[in-house]
Amino acid sequence: MGCSGVPKSADPETYLRRACERILLSADRNNGPQFGAETVVISRACVAAGALDRATALGVLDEYAFAMALRDQHRGRMRLHRRSLAATEGHRLSAHRVAVCDCQFERGDQHWLLERVLFADDATHLDLSGTDPAGPRGGPRRRRSGLVRPTPGAMPHQPHPPTVALRDDQGTITTGRVGQSSWSGGSWESTYRTDVPLSTDTRWIEVDGTRIDLPERLPAPEVRVEEIEPMYPLRAMLYREIMSTDRRHGGEDTVEIACRALLAIGAVGEDDPLLTEIRRIAGAVESATLVPGLAEPWASLVARFPKADGPQGRLAIGAVVDDLEGFSIRLDALTSEAGSFSISLAMSPGIPLLRFPGLDLEPSPIIWWAEDDRHNAYVAFSDSGGGSDKVAEGQVTSLAALDPKATELKLLPTASRTRAVITVPLAGLANRT
Repeated sequence: MGCSGVPKSADPETYLRRACERILLSADRNNGPQFGAETVVISRACVAAGALDRATALGVLDEYAFAMALRDQHRGRMRLHRRSLAATEGHRLSAHRVAVCDCQFERGDQHWLLERVLFADDATHLDLSGTDPAGPRGGPRRRRSGLVRPTPGAMPHQPHPPTVALRDDQGTITTGRVGQSSWSGGSWESTYRTDVPLSTDTRWIEVDGTRIDLPERLPAPEVRVEEIEPMYPLRAMLYREIMSTDRRHGGEDTVEIACRALLAIGAVGEDDPLLTEIRRIAGAVESATLVPGLAEPWASLVARFPKADGPQGRLAIGAVVDDLEGFSIRLDALTSEAGSFSISLAMSPGIPLLRFPGLDLEPSPIIWWAEDDRHNAYVAFSDSGGGSDKVAEGQVTSLAALDPKATELKLLPTASRTRAVITVPLAGLANRT
């Protein structure tokens, strides 16, 4: 790295404690920033550089989080997740078939939309949404970020039914019971799970008496897991900061916070090649500007940022990664829009989809890379998730639009030593809205 012989100008633990104290004082004086992002980023940088052990960093953060809670109960709620991934039990997910439907129908005085049917080992899952007569015409559309989940303990009116009656063409009759749900302004969206699974070969299903023809069953995409060369821990940590969701959405510049911390404790020098590389990449990603000599895959990624020409449509994926360094991943569907695309998925253990990566000392163990057959690179971040530590469902959204001329997309969820490769043909996106 070129950092040998660089004298430390600050003890790492002392530097972290001073940052915590500064935020506490700022909050006391003028309603300053919440205790969280800056201190966690400093901790992650010190641990990744080998300058501070994880237990010590966690102890400091817990101590000051407690101090913040004593000063301000509202701000003190911003606490760090402490449950270890290794301590979370998971299980293998399954997907024998995924049907992307977009089937609109009337139920009573509401407009309903069936968007997805997932046929798994133990149950069939349905994504349903609805609007009341005063809602937008043309059928509802699932937008998880646009609806709100009820406050725990509150008992508001729930516009969705608690159960739906279901039947397939094999004569199976069962009940779908509501799981995750949210609603706002006359619109709702819910996921239902059946008591017994419907036939994976069914050509149609009935939902509360309405028959819905399903798309033709297609082969599942090819899936393989391959070894990769482990990345230097500090570089891996800084790459994750470049792609952090809070930074992309206008939050604190966590990359520069990490760089300043590394300089202050003497882990790197101002002329260190790694520091120069990281700042160059971060600047290009933040400004969405391709700069000469940018390394791959960042150059291919940034080149797509200014584009808003992505195809608009959805297609089923229906692939399962049995084991990616302890995680089972089920990839359900791809949704492409003009400015980005997203992947609906489930994970077990589900912690990476549930917690906010910008406020956790342990970074997300999976980076969601992808590449197409036109030499474009993409990276996505988790922007929604619900469920439990054991199993969570949600979606990851790309930072760039899908190339409209691409015919194949390789999804590359990447862990520390291995990555999965899921090859998804894109022909199904044609003429889908």
